[in-house]
Amino acid sequence: MTDARSSASSSAGRPDGRPRRSPRRPDELLVDELTEQLEATRRVLTGSPADAAERALGRIGGESEADARLASDLALSAPLAAPDRFDEAHRLVMRSVELLDREGFRDPPVVAIGPLGAIAQPAVEFVAKFIVRSHTKNVIDDLVKLYSQRESQAEPKSPERRVLARARLDTQRLAPSYSGGGVGALLLLAAGAALPALASLAQQLGGIEVDARWVFGGTAFALFLFVTLAWLLLRGAAVARHRSQLVMGQPLAALWETIGHAGDPPEDDSVLFATIAIVLTALVWFALPAVIGAGFLIF
Repeated sequence: MTDARSSASSSAGRPDGRPRRSPRRPDELLVDELTEQLEATRRVLTGSPADAAERALGRIGGESEADARLASDLALSAPLAAPDRFDEAHRLVMRSVELLDREGFRDPPVVAIGPLGAIAQPAVEFVAKFIVRSHTKNVIDDLVKLYSQRESQAEPKSPERRVLARARLDTQRLAPSYSGGGVGALLLLAAGAALPALASLAQQLGGIEVDARWVFGGTAFALFLFVTLAWLLLRGAAVARHRSQLVMGQPLAALWETIGHAGDPPEDDSVLFATIAIVLTALVWFALPAVIGAGFLIF
């Protein structure tokens, strides 16, 4: 009876429906058990990555989707998804990084705005240059990290380890050459952050006995700075985004495909700059009625 109950309990499995794991043998190391579990999961993961993920989700039904994807990525232990195409994809990305860092911000298209065009184009190029060069630096840094991680996972003296080591060394030698966008655009952002203080000061002038012409003149100047800075940030971000996608979007996607299970490729900061531009524009529309109201109070 005891054997029958034991057999029935063993066949019943866990409450979530999955079979119970047999106890580990005294002479079995934990790494042996883990390797066996990963191998069982790996056998499920055949075919395309999307199909493999779906099968993994069905197999690990009691866990969250994120947990299932982590388990499937852990089971796929190959350091490179397409080792025979990795070297080619790596060289293409290195070429695109060089091209984007050197030419990706130059001569941005600017709508003709009369004599201000000669000033607007260099200003837009200034913002685009910061975003583009920050992006190329981040790409190089991320590649050094990713190559090092995958190299440590490759079998010693394997072809994958050799190509990854070569790519890592190439990228590490290049890293000091990519220093980012500098501090110029950060000062531009700091100026944008200071503009709300100017608007607040203009509103406070409503309670002081001053010439109304100075109030309206200062208000108009502050609003002009708001609109100009917002336009420069938005235009520069749009140029940087377009150039980054044109030059490096597909090469990065191809490289990530040959590496496999490495998350998403790095992206530039153009969305952040565009968000700041939109916020500045919104501040203009909120500040303008308040300042006009203060002007009427003065009169």
